[in-house]
Amino acid sequence: MNQVLNSIASVERETGIGKDTLRVWEKRYGFPIPARNARGERLYPAAQIEQLILVKRLLDKGNRPGKVVGLDCAALENMLVDEAVVVTASEPHIGVLFELIKTHQALSLRLALGRNLLERGIQLFLSTTVAPLSRLVGDAWMRGEIRIFEEHLYTEQMSAVLSAAISMGHDIKGSPRVLLTTLPGEEHALGLKMAEALLCAQGAGCLMLGVQTPITEIVSAVQAHHSDIVALTFSEAVAAQQVKAGLQQLRYALPDEVVLWVGGAGVMRQRDAINGVQFMATHADLIPAVTAWRKTQGVPAEKFISKQD
Repeated sequence: MNQVLNSIASVERETGIGKDTLRVWEKRYGFPIPARNARGERLYPAAQIEQLILVKRLLDKGNRPGKVVGLDCAALENMLVDEAVVVTASEPHIGVLFELIKTHQALSLRLALGRNLLERGIQLFLSTTVAPLSRLVGDAWMRGEIRIFEEHLYTEQMSAVLSAAISMGHDIKGSPRVLLTTLPGEEHALGLKMAEALLCAQGAGCLMLGVQTPITEIVSAVQAHHSDIVALTFSEAVAAQQVKAGLQQLRYALPDEVVLWVGGAGVMRQRDAINGVQFMATHADLIPAVTAWRKTQGVPAEKFISKQD
């Protein structure tokens, strides 16, 4: 039985690791180890793609390439487990919440998340609960420790809690007017919901379109609602080249005066600046971005009272 081999372009799409980076690693670390076809083109087996996906997750957590490139899947998975242990040890409430997910206690999970939000306020809730818990759930799913329905259970309960926070602080007449969505191919909405919650707390007027809105429809919505800003999120599921191409197309289609903000794990792979696109490393970056926008537009900051606490 012939082994299925994948082109370097396919590997880039699957892993989010650029072709040039793959070639450099091959020379420097001896991995990946591609076969060659009759034309001398690199071809990669599925097992190496699986390793590279794990490598990418560890790189996104701050590990250096020399520490992880070339390790087998078992070693890479053990490193992910070790990092998960560190998270739950440093933030005990994360371990408690994760246990509620694994034991399918949906109502208890929602109530616990709601209490945590009330205790911490939206900004701390996002940075010290939602972000680390989401990473923990994602890593556990990749290792096969939780099932798809358990990941969905978490997403739905967290979304419900964030929706409640948004409804309390939502002001459609707020400023700036921000349209939130994802591009076609991006099905994950939790990061978008996190951004909406924080923006509403800052007094922004948010319009949520949900996921996978075609570029032409985004432009039409901007015109219909007189949006000042379009905010997008990208998860790790979207390849780096797809992110770059989508952003370039949208930026070209939008009026020059409309600002484009992007964030999420998927844009962390984006090393090249794109003219007219503002990247947010974390959700907290939205706060100074809102302040800066108001300053450039001459909007009095005191007009909008933060509702984050």
